[in-house]
Amino acid sequence: MKVVYRDILSKINPWLPDPQIILIKGARRAGKTTLLKIIEKNLAKNKAPTKYISVDQHMYEPFWKSLDSFEMYLKTELEFPARKRLYLFLDEVQYLDDPGLFLKTLYDKYVKEIKLIVTGSSSLELLKTREFLPGRKVEFTLERFSFLEFCRTTFMERKQEMRFSEKNWDDLTVFYKTFKTRLEGAFLEYITWGGYPEVVLQNQRGKKLQLLESILNTYLEKDVSSFFNISNISGYNNLVQLLTSQIGQLVNKKEISSTLGLHYNTVNTYLDILSGTFMFDFVRPFFTNVRKELSKMPKVYVRDLGIVRYALSKNFMKYELIDGHLVENFVYRHLLEDYAPGDIHFYRTRGGTEVDFVLGRRGAAVIEVKFSKRISKIPRSVKRFLENYGNNVNRIVIVTMDKLAKEGDVYYVPGPLFPFFKFSA
Repeated sequence: MKVVYRDILSKINPWLPDPQIILIKGARRAGKTTLLKIIEKNLAKNKAPTKYISVDQHMYEPFWKSLDSFEMYLKTELEFPARKRLYLFLDEVQYLDDPGLFLKTLYDKYVKEIKLIVTGSSSLELLKTREFLPGRKVEFTLERFSFLEFCRTTFMERKQEMRFSEKNWDDLTVFYKTFKTRLEGAFLEYITWGGYPEVVLQNQRGKKLQLLESILNTYLEKDVSSFFNISNISGYNNLVQLLTSQIGQLVNKKEISSTLGLHYNTVNTYLDILSGTFMFDFVRPFFTNVRKELSKMPKVYVRDLGIVRYALSKNFMKYELIDGHLVENFVYRHLLEDYAPGDIHFYRTRGGTEVDFVLGRRGAAVIEVKFSKRISKIPRSVKRFLENYGNNVNRIVIVTMDKLAKEGDVYYVPGPLFPFFKFSA
């Protein structure tokens, strides 16, 4: 299978010489194991000692029971301790009985002898490690393929990230004119299938669907049913379908509880799991008052558009027919490449006027999705936001179907081009 360069490597590699534990979070089958193998292979080129262990496949091994047992395992399997530091890869570390305590104990005793690089598929379980690992770790989140990574599998051979800043607007324009048809075709494919690596790298349509169903069914069986002990899988699955049908809309927990016949507390639990396993995100409204922000209803987005195909069997035959809410979700997915979820908000007035995305605590950038050919001026909702918060706004980006233009501080950028445009906020 083709190995695709992951942009997150440029963020992880500088931390390899440092003592801190590298913790890589992300959804099941997002490519964490492959990423570890890439890092391991690169280290091996420099003759660095490495050891990879899949925790979920070896969770019943006795060497996890105590640090003494694990030390004995390392001494038996490897020349440990050795003159060179060992790079130890622990995949799916949430399957340990107490991952935080185990990692802390190992780190504190062998910080000079072992560099720990670990992954996990549940941020809920990994949250428990934080009380044990303050100052001992750096965290990264591996998403499924971004659109840029997806394009590397189709028509772009360039290995490194290719993005254009505002200063390179003319280059961005030439790039779009050159690759417009290919970008729109790739965009249609990405919107339809999402970014799960196995699905992207499979060329046969029927097998793509089988793989996608297998990945998400395994998620329901292994993570939800077994790991979180959720017995009402049908209720959980119904919630997935309901949320997927409401992309970009407000999440009303009471309404969901009534519609699905689930207890309100159960809905809360399920939503936490969906967020904690990197399936859905819930974006808070923009308020300068944090208390108001937390008390208002959030909007829902999927972390990968393949979930929409799985839950609703959505399929688009033409670029022009793509649903605007999915383009909005696409934009959200790619904002995660540069911004933490907590820095991404939306704006909504009591009258229902809405701006899709407001970035930063003070609203430094505004993004509105208008996936249409008829875009001639700034949308009224954006003007309304500027009336109230305009002094804080540095950039306005309107995501369009095919309009590419710069008018003062307003940038009109076609959907497929948005991930290639690196703007300052």
